[in-house]
Amino acid sequence: MELRVQLKVCEGCGCLWYRAQSNDGVYCHACKSKLREFPAPESRKRRGRRPARGPALRAWVTAEEAGGAR
Repeated sequence: MELRVQLKVCEGCGCLWYRAQSNDGVYCHACKSKLREFPAPESRKRRGRRPARGPALRAWVTAEEAGGAR
């Protein structure tokens, strides 16, 4: 049986590690276990307010109709 591996650089800590060619992980085993403690990106709540785009877009259209900034 033949196993093909790739030498990779961990995106978390920068250490060198071997990864099976069929695998697509980017973190070493130590960083992977540390990152399991963090919540998944889709489960995090967003804080703060989103900026309103409506008034700024209307002001831009009005300025363009009037001939733009001179």
